[in-house]
Amino acid sequence: MDSAENLIAELERLGITVWAEADRLRYKAPQGSLTPELKQRLTDNKDRLLTLLSGHLVHEAFFFGPRNQRIFANYHPAAGGGGAVLTVICPPLFSDYMRTHLALRELAMALADRGQHVLRLDYRGTGDSFGDLSEVAISDWVEDITLAVREGREISGSRVVRLLGVRAGALLACKSVGASSDVQRLVLWDPVPDGASYLQVLRGIQVALCERNLYLSRAERSDAMHEYAGYTLSERMVEEFRLLDGSAYSSVPKNTLHVVSTSSKTGFPVPGVPQDVAPFRCDWDTAADELIVPGPVLERLIACLTRS
Repeated sequence: MDSAENLIAELERLGITVWAEADRLRYKAPQGSLTPELKQRLTDNKDRLLTLLSGHLVHEAFFFGPRNQRIFANYHPAAGGGGAVLTVICPPLFSDYMRTHLALRELAMALADRGQHVLRLDYRGTGDSFGDLSEVAISDWVEDITLAVREGREISGSRVVRLLGVRAGALLACKSVGASSDVQRLVLWDPVPDGASYLQVLRGIQVALCERNLYLSRAERSDAMHEYAGYTLSERMVEEFRLLDGSAYSSVPKNTLHVVSTSSKTGFPVPGVPQDVAPFRCDWDTAADELIVPGPVLERLIACLTRS
């Protein structure tokens, strides 16, 4: 039989969440990831998994927020109980979200092992949250972060809050915080400079996707060229993206910001902000779709988020 701990770790790497509910074993898995062989191993190890999971909350998935616009989140409690720090992870958008999902999951687990409470959220209209992408706006996502900080405080009892913003999530996180003193540190992983340039990147990716697909008809190709990296954005969202400029970063107290970049060529619009370079090829500006788990980057993020 498998070790229950090793089996849980293997499932986590595959993006499969497993938890105990009374005397039943529950799981949530990406489509196609839970093979018949894995299902059998879960059955064979059910009793030991229930014993382990019932005694230690490793991960809790839940919804919060407005009744008709529920926000999906994953909460990782601090190992050993206690923990005075809450880190809220503000994920990137669109294909960046899919590519970094596993990495941010591993980061959350590592931070929890080091005594921090961690909350990961899906913005409304994305991931498992309620709503349709065509019906939400940037202002909704900014509000989602504010609500996530409040919810995380209530769950964890933490008074010290730190945010991690990834790519466009960095812009949203800073827009949410502004000059507020509620967040003591913001760590930004490869932050996009502003909304307009980010839209240009998405359009470039869309062109590459269309060129790659040789089977599109002329009409289909024409329709596809109105998308952004495979996503249809409302006119309102496009306009709000264009209005998001570098002031979102400059409005945050400079002493709370820290940037982690994967390239030394990446410039941050606010001078004087501490910046670490952890070289790793993420290919953000391309149509790449493979998952990335950049070990050197995660190490730097952990160091920035856990230092006192």
